[in-house]
Amino acid sequence: MNNTKISPENRYTDYDPWAWLYNETEAISHSLSAMRERLNKLLLPHLPQKAQILDLCCGTGQLTEKVLSKGYQVTGLDGSENMLNYARKNAPQGRFILDDARTFTGLSSFDAVYCSDYTLNHMMNVEDLKSVFNSVFNTLKKDGLFVFGLGLEKRFSNIDVDDGKLENDYAWTVGETYNPESKTGTFTITIFQPNRQNSNSQITQIDSIIHRLKCIVYNYFLRPIKPSSLLKLLKKSWQSSEIVYSVKAYSKIEVESALKEAGFTLVNIYNNKNKLASSTENEYACFVALRPT
Repeated sequence: MNNTKISPENRYTDYDPWAWLYNETEAISHSLSAMRERLNKLLLPHLPQKAQILDLCCGTGQLTEKVLSKGYQVTGLDGSENMLNYARKNAPQGRFILDDARTFTGLSSFDAVYCSDYTLNHMMNVEDLKSVFNSVFNTLKKDGLFVFGLGLEKRFSNIDVDDGKLENDYAWTVGETYNPESKTGTFTITIFQPNRQNSNSQITQIDSIIHRLKCIVYNYFLRPIKPSSLLKLLKKSWQSSEIVYSVKAYSKIEVESALKEAGFTLVNIYNNKNKLASSTENEYACFVALRPT
C-alpha cells in the first residue's frame, strides 16, 4: 500500500527516541490485548466486511496488523516517523500516514476510527481534544463509529517505579507523577543500556548466566510485586537516559461535552471490563460515539 508523508512541522519528534522500545514491548503488552478484545466486542461486529478503518495514533502498528488480519482495510496515522517505520514492517499490508491527530484532513471517508487506550490523554487541554474529535468527525462516513479509551482522574498517581523489565542488553522502568489540582501528570521512561565505552569489554560465561538468572527472577517474580527492585539488579556499568511525557486526566462529562460539540452522538461508555460503566467509575472509560446520519 502507498505511504504518505507530510511537512516537517507536523512531526512529533518527541516520540521518536523510544520508538524502538515501544516496538519491543507493545507486541506483548497487556494494553494491546485489552484493546484487541475491546474492538472485537464493541466495534468490529458492527462494521461491514472489508470496512475502511482509521487506526488513529497507531504507534508501531501491532494493533493495525491484528485488525488487518480480520479482512478490514486499515489506515494508520501517527505523528512519529520512527513509530511509522516500525509500523510499516509490522503491518506491511496497511497504509500509513504521518500527520497530526488534531488537524489531519483530506483522508477518504472511514466506516470507523479507533484510538488505543490512554493515547488521547497526551492531549494536554480540552481544546486539543476537541480538535481531534473534529478531525475524526470530518473523516467518518455518516453512521460511522469512533471508539477510544481514556484514563480518568483516578487512573493516575505518584509512583517512582510502577513497571519495568530487564533484558539481556537493556532494561527499562516507568514511573509517574500526578497533580490532582491541575489534573496533569507525567510518565518518565528510564532506559538502561551498556556503557558504549565498556561495550567491547569481555563478558564471561558466568557473567552471562548470572544476568540471565536476574532477568528470570525479576521479570517473573519481582516485577509484579516490587518493580522498583530492578534498580538493584542492574549492572553498574549501564548508563541511563530519561524520556518524560505529560498527560492530562479528563472527566467523563468533559469528554461527552467535547464529543457533542464536534457533532457526535454518544452511544455508550464502557469500563475496563467492557461492561457499561456506572456513574461512579472514575478510573478508565471507553467511549463509543456515532457520527449521525
